[in-house]
Amino acid sequence: MVPRTSALVLLLLLAGCAGDYSLVSRQDADLQSSLQYDKVECKQLIAQRDGLAKANGLTSNAKPVFAETPLGLGPVLPDIRSAKRQSSDKASAQIDAMNRSLIRRQCIPKPATT
Repeated sequence: MVPRTSALVLLLLLAGCAGDYSLVSRQDADLQSSLQYDKVECKQLIAQRDGLAKANGLTSNAKPVFAETPLGLGPVLPDIRSAKRQSSDKASAQIDAMNRSLIRRQCIPKPATT
């Protein structure tokens, strides 16, 4: 039983190294620059942001969340998040980029820091 478990763990780690299927590489790919939204009118961008948030069940101030990985194994762990979770995480990153553009252009007030 132990050799099978060890082999399974080794194969999972190797699967994460193949291509861009690792958890960290996919989470990094979700991050976006806010500069791409600077050409969009404020009211239109707010409507897009709110629509994206509603479609994904998120708030309008969503931020990207990064998975906790033990011992720094993120680059070799395969991404086993569900498709719904991957979509939600990508939308969170997009909403955050939109908010950064809106704040920088003073379309919405800067949130209070705690």
